[in-house]
Amino acid sequence: MNVLTDPFSLANYPDLFTLMWVAGVLIAIGAIVVYNLAQRRYRRYPELLALHEWVFWPIIVTWGIIPLLVVIGVPLILQLLIVLAGMGMAAHAVFVRFPPRIAAANDEIRRRRYVPPPRRAERERARPTPAGRRRKHK
Repeated sequence: MNVLTDPFSLANYPDLFTLMWVAGVLIAIGAIVVYNLAQRRYRRYPELLALHEWVFWPIIVTWGIIPLLVVIGVPLILQLLIVLAGMGMAAHAVFVRFPPRIAAANDEIRRRRYVPPPRRAERERARPTPAGRRRKHK
């Protein structure tokens, strides 16, 4: 247990020190790139954009502060708690919160795409007259 509560420094964790802050920077940059690509690709699908928002912010906040926590020497157990909380929030969004919403949005998209609009009766439809005006037939 003493290993988890020691200050996180290069002397105490020679293997993990550089790996943690580099991973934090790379994951944060990767999250920004994926978020920007998703904003362009899924702009017509609001549920997918909302899912990307819910995944992006926990990842960017969690992995954005990890390099700072590594450099100032916060104990490893606190860093692990922060990472687990952030990744748990993102996992909750992906596996619990959004699957029913995305399924409902997909059903609505399929309904709009494959079900033709109801046809009107021929008598109700206005037909053009020889003069070019539209008038209702009796």
